[in-house]
Amino acid sequence: MDIRVFKTFLAVAEYKHFGRAAETLYITQAAVSARIKQLEEYYGTQLLIRDKNNLRLTPAGEALLSHAHLLVSQVEQSKLNVSIADQQKLAFNLATTPNVWDAFFHYRIHDALALFNHLVLATEISVREAIQRKLDERTLDVGLLTDPIKDDDFTNELIDHFDLALVGSRKEFNKDINDYILVDWGITFNKEHALHHKVTPSFKTSTAVIALEVILTHGGFAYLPTSLVASLLEDETLYLIDSPVQIKRPVYLVYRKNNTQQALINEFRKLFAKLQ
Repeated sequence: MDIRVFKTFLAVAEYKHFGRAAETLYITQAAVSARIKQLEEYYGTQLLIRDKNNLRLTPAGEALLSHAHLLVSQVEQSKLNVSIADQQKLAFNLATTPNVWDAFFHYRIHDALALFNHLVLATEISVREAIQRKLDERTLDVGLLTDPIKDDDFTNELIDHFDLALVGSRKEFNKDINDYILVDWGITFNKEHALHHKVTPSFKTSTAVIALEVILTHGGFAYLPTSLVASLLEDETLYLIDSPVQIKRPVYLVYRKNNTQQALINEFRKLFAKLQ
């Protein structure tokens, strides 16, 4: 049923006059009469009593009145909501672990913003387990991780690497140090670290920036991104320590298969190909 029919019914019920209702709706009086007739045929009952100088609603018309108000109101609200949504930009949601943000992605955020200037880029930093859960729930489009998600429902694409360096506030590093900071660089790194280092950490963190702040404030050692500490090594605020642990870490672009945002994911992938 055309919503204009209910609007016409409401106008006639308000003005108790076909002519004034027609003027309000900017239609002819004949059109008003035709719409009321259409509504009465739809419900199979008389809705208006048409005396010469006394137009009033029947009991059926009175019963329809509140429903007509609700129908018109809901349609108008839906038009408003659709109009607002149509003006909003699409969103692309991504998450990284703290280590990937510190060592890799925060250097590229301006390029990502430039790439997606036509939509809303939503970013968050979270732990690997939460990222996997949100990808599975499709509340995230992509995740950036140092270790792939081994699940057939996910696609893992190696998009880049970043370098780590064992650095310290002193030149000497041995198993007896008591100010070693363990930064969580992912599952593979943690296995290699446990194999090659028997030192007990005095502090643990998932964030390289926190580890660096502790070292600069209190002294100590940690594996940190070379991009983060290059200037500090150059002026000998920190010192490079020989390391047996693999210092090149991968970055994986991870997303659910059959993703509705595949076109945007393809654009996001091109960003890293361009920057390499």
